Amino acid sequence: MTVWWVGRRDAALVRIAERVVFFGGEAVEDPGAAELADVLADLADEYLASVRGEAVRRAGALLEEAAGELRRADLFRGTLLPVVLRHMRRAEVVLDEAGGCLGVTLRGPVPLAGGGGGAGVR
Repeated sequence: MTVWWVGRRDAALVRIAERVVFFGGEAVEDPGAAELADVLADLADEYLASVRGEAVRRAGALLEEAAGELRRADLFRGTLLPVVLRHMRRAEVVLDEAGGCLGVTLRGPVPLAGGGGGAGVR
C-alpha cells in the first residue's frame, strides 16, 4: 500500500511543479514539497506587491496559502503519506483558485513556460 501512496505523492508533486512554472517560477528538477513551497512563497511576494490589480494580489494570497500547505506536507515527509497527500491536494486546489483569479482554468495538465502560457507578474 505504501508504494501506491508514494506514486500518488510523486504525481501530485509533478502537477504542482507544472502549476508553479505557470505562475512564473523556475522549473524544479525532481521537486520536493519544501522546494516548491519556497518557490511559491517567492512568487507570492511578487504577486502581492504587484500593481497590476486586485486579482493579481488575490492570486498572490492564494499562492502564499498553497506554499503553507506544501510546508505542512513537508513536515510529515514519508511518515504519514495520506496526510502528506491531503495537504498536496489542497495546494493543488488553491493553485487552481489562484489561476481562476487570473481568468485561467488550471485543472489538468498545465502548459509549461516556453510554450507561451505562463502568467508571470512583472
